[in-house]
Amino acid sequence: MIAQLDPRTLLAAADNRLYLDYVSGTGSAAQFFSHSPLDFAAALQARRQQAYPRRQVSLLLSEYNSRLGAHPKTLENIEALDDRSTFCVIAGQQAGFLGGPVYTAYKIITAIRLAESLQGELDARLVPVFWLATEDHDFNEINHAHYAKSDGEIGRAKFGWELEGHPVSDLTISPAVLQAYAEYMDNLVAGPYLTQIRAWSAPQPGENFGEWQARMWLKLFSDHGLVVVEPRILRPAGGEWLASALRHGDEIDDRLALVSQHLSQNGYAPALTPEQSGRLYTFDAAGYRVRVERPQEHLAQIQAHPERYSTDAALRPLFADAMLPVLASVLGPGETAYQAMLRPLYELFGLPQPVLFPRRSYTIVAQGEAQRLTEYGTSADAILTGQLDLDAAFRGLVPASEQQLFASALQQTEAALLPLRPYLSGIDPSLEKTWSQTLASTTRSLETLQERAIKARLSQLGFAKGELRALQNALLPRGRLQERVMPLPHFVNRFGPSFVDALFGAGDLQDFSHAILTLEDRHG
Repeated sequence: MIAQLDPRTLLAAADNRLYLDYVSGTGSAAQFFSHSPLDFAAALQARRQQAYPRRQVSLLLSEYNSRLGAHPKTLENIEALDDRSTFCVIAGQQAGFLGGPVYTAYKIITAIRLAESLQGELDARLVPVFWLATEDHDFNEINHAHYAKSDGEIGRAKFGWELEGHPVSDLTISPAVLQAYAEYMDNLVAGPYLTQIRAWSAPQPGENFGEWQARMWLKLFSDHGLVVVEPRILRPAGGEWLASALRHGDEIDDRLALVSQHLSQNGYAPALTPEQSGRLYTFDAAGYRVRVERPQEHLAQIQAHPERYSTDAALRPLFADAMLPVLASVLGPGETAYQAMLRPLYELFGLPQPVLFPRRSYTIVAQGEAQRLTEYGTSADAILTGQLDLDAAFRGLVPASEQQLFASALQQTEAALLPLRPYLSGIDPSLEKTWSQTLASTTRSLETLQERAIKARLSQLGFAKGELRALQNALLPRGRLQERVMPLPHFVNRFGPSFVDALFGAGDLQDFSHAILTLEDRHG
């Protein structure tokens, strides 16, 4: 069963107004993008004559994906990229531990579904690509994974790295990584699918952290033709473009500053700081990733050694779109806000900006959880939209006649004490304060008794506040959308390998609502 929620009820309007206006076609957001979310035919026409290093990229991708054990469908898609009538639907994400939050899988599935759909609509072959952003050096975003504890609280397995500050592509499968992996698996509730999860997700000898994550995604989606790429794989083909990015540094600054001002004038918050964006990174003597501060001094070296350079958040999409014939890019709200600043840069580099297609967004509910929420008098959408007051919901389960007993007792107590007030005040004015303290103390005692009575009564009826809190936590772990916290193994452990298959048919691809997907809990 699937239900839809308006994303405006879930996403803070102030922080996500640009994205919400873009997907709904309202406001002035459209002017910051080259295409609307469904403008595929025009986007295809704009890039048919675009030049790409197709042959070199195809060879680089073939070697990388073959080494990771890609399915023949992936290798066929890579070979097809050498043809001028083949284009890409791309999704990207950092190399999060155990795949990172499950929305990474939602991105990939959206890209695969969109590629399959467009191939039937357009006169072109569409290849799904996953860009594994291992050039990133924000280690704290990728070094952990969350799991559900037996009490419904959320735990975390985490590892450290003595080379934090290096790009993630330098991260090895260290003892710390293996220990965090073992900790995570040990904390998954044992069930019928744990062996399969380990078979899919266990690190293999000889691979580094990025290759581990790439192989996991290929194992899941390579039979759908998914192509996985790390940016380091494509850098040998990108020397000319990277040099161009150095030469255009001042113009990049000017264009980012101008679009930032334009966004602000239209009531949108710029997602990138112009003064700190649009630059390349290189490496210092110790191998740490550092921003290029004097571009002209690097022009000679970058052509000879493009592998020593990488892009920041502003230039990353442009580098991908210069190397690959990207028709559509599958994005979340934050990435869409980044892209709103990049149209002037696409024009600067003579690149067509792709269609920006919102990824599918889900909250997964087990059938038993949905039923139990109904018994508690609430629902998944009430939790997700912040309408659930846990204490009020719990109290509301007590029959009204029993709640009235305590309300009556409180009223009668105050009525019984009230005649004493003028009497005590007349004897000694200071006794009125003592009277007030006595009333407050008696009221607190009755309220404590009421709380204990409610707890005992609801326990008799089969309800517990801890269970309701655990249900709330299952849908909003750590107070955030489930898809932004829990990784894919958490869901496969509960719903089985068919969980991934269910997502391929879950909801209309062009419905940009948030979906509440109710599935049978198959955990044994």
